[in-house]
Amino acid sequence: MPVIKAKDCGFCFGVKNAVAKAFEMAEAKSSSDSLVMLGELTHNSIVMDRLKSEGFIIVDDAKDVPSGSKVIIRAHGVPPSQLEILKEKGCDILDCTCPFVTKIHKIVSDAARSGKNIIVCGTPGHPEVTGICGQAEEYPDVKVAVISSAEDLENVEFPMDSAVLVSQTTFSTEKFKIICATVENKIEKNLVFDTICITTENRQKEAASISERADVMLVIGSAHSSNTKKLMDVCSGRCARTYLISDANGLAGLLSSGLIRPSDTVGITAGASTPEDIILEVVQTMNEEDVKNIEGQEIPEENSGNEFTDYVNSISQIRRGAVVEGEITSADADYVYVDVHDKSEGKIPIEEFQGENEIDLDAAIAEHKTVKVVVKKVRNTDQGKDIDLSMTAVDYEKYKGEVKEAYDSKTPITLKLIRTVKDGLIGSYHGVEVYIHKSQIKFGEVKDLESYIGKELEVVITKFETEKNRLRISGSHRQLAAREKAAKAANIWDNIEVGKRYTGVVRSLPEFGAFVDIGGVDGLVHVSEITWVRNQKPSDVLKVNDEIEVYVKSFDKDSKKISLGYKKEEDDPYYNITERIPEGSVVEGKVVRICDFGAFIELEPGIDALCHISQISDKRLDNPAEVLSKGDVVRARVVKVDPEGRRISVSIKDIAPINPPEAEEAEDEEAADEVVEAPVEAAEAPVEAAVEAVEEAAAPAEEAVEAAEEAVAEAPAEETAE
Repeated sequence: MPVIKAKDCGFCFGVKNAVAKAFEMAEAKSSSDSLVMLGELTHNSIVMDRLKSEGFIIVDDAKDVPSGSKVIIRAHGVPPSQLEILKEKGCDILDCTCPFVTKIHKIVSDAARSGKNIIVCGTPGHPEVTGICGQAEEYPDVKVAVISSAEDLENVEFPMDSAVLVSQTTFSTEKFKIICATVENKIEKNLVFDTICITTENRQKEAASISERADVMLVIGSAHSSNTKKLMDVCSGRCARTYLISDANGLAGLLSSGLIRPSDTVGITAGASTPEDIILEVVQTMNEEDVKNIEGQEIPEENSGNEFTDYVNSISQIRRGAVVEGEITSADADYVYVDVHDKSEGKIPIEEFQGENEIDLDAAIAEHKTVKVVVKKVRNTDQGKDIDLSMTAVDYEKYKGEVKEAYDSKTPITLKLIRTVKDGLIGSYHGVEVYIHKSQIKFGEVKDLESYIGKELEVVITKFETEKNRLRISGSHRQLAAREKAAKAANIWDNIEVGKRYTGVVRSLPEFGAFVDIGGVDGLVHVSEITWVRNQKPSDVLKVNDEIEVYVKSFDKDSKKISLGYKKEEDDPYYNITERIPEGSVVEGKVVRICDFGAFIELEPGIDALCHISQISDKRLDNPAEVLSKGDVVRARVVKVDPEGRRISVSIKDIAPINPPEAEEAEDEEAADEVVEAPVEAAEAPVEAAVEAVEEAAAPAEEAVEAAEEAVAEAPAEETAE
């Protein structure tokens, strides 16, 4: 009978990851460890029984978890209050909350913090829905409503224009579209979040398509699983003969009761809680039924036991596309040979055992190591069969699906870089090759591609498409870095404040300053804030990629601008200047600049003192250059220190005035004149004294003559004649 199996079925990424981590915990468990699941990891009794047998106990409330336990959080997530209880109990917590669910938690938490009410599209009481609603529990004024259909909107008790709308990851896409149409004019478009997991959406779409073509539709999963219930709704609306089975035993009951006929086309899908081995068991059962019908050989009822199994096993498994096990037997320069229990050995290209899948071939050959391979090609030759095998292709479809899921969800994956191409690198994800252009490796230019070979690189998948039957996948680490940078930038803007200090990296050095990345955001350190020394360029002090400590001087969230400071007070040349160079002290310095009004003297690096022109010489100077030259070393007394004005005044003449050469010559001439004039004055003194003595002695005679002349003049003439 024809069987159509859905590609997207079984464990989703979140459940698969949680179950895998749980088994890892069980393997690493010591005798004293207490392993706890906070709620069932998956709604599948078979998986849960396996985990219980490994030592896990299931606890529904953190209050009941034993202190110090190792606790795994399921993909559904939990409210913050549950995590707090576990931390208080000193538990070792492994949080396996699905990334899609974590995204919803952030949306709800941010909305509640801003005072908005919450509408959740989902199943009331479902663990995931409980965890989502719990993100608003810290905000008592915020109301939360859970709805399962558009009709439930009528029971919402708060205005919708004050709410955000989110959905459970496994919610029905059809129902969500109807709800969105109903609230179109009631809730702002940017407050409606389609948080249905893309895997869930694809699973439902594929199930709908298959069920429209199938005569019988089988949904494998648990009746308690929300995801499985929605698949049942999707399929039963399109195929009347839709059945829910938990495993191959359920299928056997349908076959034995005749509900599935040999002529039926059977479709198979599975919920997110169904492990792969159960799906394979059901498919294998269908394949056995298919073999019986296609071969057209009726098996006698008396031989329907072990003989039927032997009959199926006798059919050669070495056909194109078959997955078989074999033992490594030998190797040469080109191939590794594997015994696949056929008449001829198969061969695997030696390249598959190098790089990402490198193993010790010598040991593998010696031990006849068992490997799982896929048959790529079978050719009949005169010497027997020529069988081409591939080890990496076994899980190729599985890993290709994971890459596709990573592309749809924009979830990062880690690649092993295996080779270079002309303009980039090729990375491998378990054999699925991804191309990374050199511009997408990092910010800035990549000069040496070879240096990346053998290393791991986390990327987001930016392209996943088939052109002319060729799969083309591209990835970008730069976009991931940009995403992380944006998240860091948001955190910076949420917490920035004046005076806050950051460790930053210098990104560029224009003439006017330095741009420094403080964690996703670039701030500007103006040139005046880089150094206390004047007239220095930013590049004289800093280099690109330097890691420096900066602090916030000012910021503007609207324009996204940040002004940063770098220079430190203790590096200021004027720091404690009055203690180092007190007023009245005698200093020595070098003349570094001369101007009309004085000379600047460097006392220390970055400390220039001014000696005014009037404080240089005892004589009047027209210009300090008359007595000083650049580079002269002089001594002076500190007259004034002004730390605020960043000025120091000194006086040279207070210690030893520096006079011009002309003034010194004039002083020498005046001194010589004084020496010559002194003897002359000494010689002239006795002469003057002698003259004065003669004049004094002659004075009485002169007076007698003058008296006689006056008497003659007064006597009568006759008397005179007589």
